[in-house]
Amino acid sequence: MSRSVHSDVVRIGFIGAGHIATYHSKSIRRASADLDFTVERAGVFDTERTRAESFARASGHIVMESVDDVLASCDAVYICTWTSEHRRLVEAAVDAGRSVFCEKPLAPNLADAITITELLESSGTINQVGLVLRHSPAYLMARRLIEDPSAGRVMSVAFRDDQFIPIQGHYASTWRSDASKAGAGTLLEHSIHDVDMLHALIGPIRSVSARRSSFHEHAGIEDVVAASFTFDAETGSASPQGVLTSVWHDNLARPGSRRVEVLCERRFITIEGDDWSGPVTWTDSDGSTSSIGGAELMSATRSLVSRDPNPDAAFLRAVLLGVPAHPDAGVALRAHRVVDAMYRSASHDGTTVAIQPVEAILEVGVDDVRPLRLDVLRRGMANRSIDFDGDHDPTTFHLAAVDGSGSIVGTSTWMRRASVDHPDLVAVQLRGMATARHLQGVGIGTRLLAAGVDRAGHEGAQIVWANARDTAVDFYRRNGFVVVGEGFVEPVTTLPHHRVVLRLA
Repeated sequence: MSRSVHSDVVRIGFIGAGHIATYHSKSIRRASADLDFTVERAGVFDTERTRAESFARASGHIVMESVDDVLASCDAVYICTWTSEHRRLVEAAVDAGRSVFCEKPLAPNLADAITITELLESSGTINQVGLVLRHSPAYLMARRLIEDPSAGRVMSVAFRDDQFIPIQGHYASTWRSDASKAGAGTLLEHSIHDVDMLHALIGPIRSVSARRSSFHEHAGIEDVVAASFTFDAETGSASPQGVLTSVWHDNLARPGSRRVEVLCERRFITIEGDDWSGPVTWTDSDGSTSSIGGAELMSATRSLVSRDPNPDAAFLRAVLLGVPAHPDAGVALRAHRVVDAMYRSASHDGTTVAIQPVEAILEVGVDDVRPLRLDVLRRGMANRSIDFDGDHDPTTFHLAAVDGSGSIVGTSTWMRRASVDHPDLVAVQLRGMATARHLQGVGIGTRLLAAGVDRAGHEGAQIVWANARDTAVDFYRRNGFVVVGEGFVEPVTTLPHHRVVLRLA
């Protein structure tokens, strides 16, 4: 478990004192004036002592002789080293009971990313990953425009990302030309941000095809990637398509730049300019065009961030309160799975590779679904009850999503229960929908839902209904459900819910 902080003070340490550590240190300083708690600068360690000393002079940290010294000095640690060190340092931080902010990417390969995620989750360590675009006002606004029902369904997305290769210029990260430290090039080290934002904006990626080149000829370090991909379709919908181009060039006069185009059925959205302040521009089918950027954009999206809009402030507040941070390692792992699939595709001349965390949807017994119910649906709650009235009824069935190793990574329970909204129709209630925390957002819930709805329909159901947590209402809407009635607080979880209904006949 992460170490408890003292009253209203959070002590932070840094391991690694280069460009990205400086970025986070400055971000924390900018946020400090608006925080209602104190951030205390603790230890910093870097393998190059002169770099740690320079960082300490600018930030107020104290130069330490070792990683262990930094961990002893702080409540939360920022891991800002080259990528191949992340696993070792996360393990050390977890052993010391410290909260962890780990820079992206999590690891140089998928296996280590999985190990890091499982360690952080099993230990209950408060953790956040440096996928900072999750807090970007530009991307938050784009997501709101995409989710607006008047936009229609997403049809395609084009994402272009370029910057000069970061072994030069103000980055000066020479280790990024060394595959033993970086793992790979522009896709892993830079465009993992882009893959994560594709998940945030559109949804889970189902399959990919990619090719890569290395103009700089650093072994194992690609500097051009061109990828196409297919997103998971909403139930009964066509699948959105997308392309990503990622480039590391030598034009130091050109700042790093991203341009995103999202084409919906009735809306065209672009994000360009600054990653944070936009502008975001959109054109609707009525011929109207609108644009928002700068301070106006930041004000308009403030309510879309649950805590602090500054990602570093959000992490430190999570540490103070002892609550989960976001985006965490589970979010990052979903992007790692896609990136790994892109590399595998590129190694086979662009062959399409499926993102397939689920091998099958099977009917199982109630004892098989209980562990995931407990871990996901009752995590952190005083009431640990996971048995439902009707679990053993002869008309009830339990479905499980099973991965390649045979492990259950998703569950749902379907039982004959009359609907208060449609008492004259044959109804099935969906309960206990749960996806393993490290695989949430990759489409497992959609597959479970489709399988359950299909079976319920074949068994004569005319509607499916559920009491949905408010945090999951958008998921049900995307899959054809309609929200009915007033919201309520469910007594076991004490969380806000709404009823959702899907008509089958």
